[in-house]
Amino acid sequence: MYRLLITASALVAVVFGAPHPDVSIHGGDDAALGQFPFIVALNNSEQFCDGSIINKNWVVTAAHCIYSVKTNTTKVIAGTNKLDSGGTTYKVSQFLHHPDYNTTNSKNDIGLIQIVGEFEFSENLQPVEFTQAGVNASCQAVGWGGTEEVVTPENLKYVGLTALGLDDCKRITADYNNGLYLGEEQVCGYGPSGKGACYGDSGGPFVCDGKLAGVTSYAFLPCARGVPDVYTRPTFYVDWINSVVNAE
Repeated sequence: MYRLLITASALVAVVFGAPHPDVSIHGGDDAALGQFPFIVALNNSEQFCDGSIINKNWVVTAAHCIYSVKTNTTKVIAGTNKLDSGGTTYKVSQFLHHPDYNTTNSKNDIGLIQIVGEFEFSENLQPVEFTQAGVNASCQAVGWGGTEEVVTPENLKYVGLTALGLDDCKRITADYNNGLYLGEEQVCGYGPSGKGACYGDSGGPFVCDGKLAGVTSYAFLPCARGVPDVYTRPTFYVDWINSVVNAE
């Protein structure tokens, strides 16, 4: 188990961008309020990506979500399962993508968002711990975005997926990979055709045992066509994350 900071001064234990970026949940179920209290929606006149709260000041997301957007037009919505009601909206202080993020092959697709002020923690708004997804672990991809019925559902969605080992993921995706990076810094989530990623929700959480095992990075095919989706492992980037959130 890996836990992130609640205060910026403490130390942290060792902790989808892509041909089809901006992935969202397809074939999922509605999430209850407080079921995933760490998820946030990124809004720039409309929801475009998600992220996960890691302490009172910071959110982890995908680098490709924040690579070319402006802080002064982006808001972070937290503490709700519905985009049209509830929750609290926070302004953005700064975006930081990983210094080695590769826009061509999606390697190191992870980034951080610092909000203005602090999150007000409650039953429905909490930081998340990091974990390493075990092979064949039962996990959930979580987020807002397009589904088979509507372009952007108001209710948060989640779908059950299985965490794959790297060798199995490479084997299954070999016919679809045209130069995208797939390595130990990532974990693949696999579900039956019709369940998985579509458009609209990169940067959101891949959750195993209630903890953050991955940050939604990319999909080889759109809209859950029976090919694994790829998530960046936050556990691989603990040193970088600590160096940023502890810098103040």
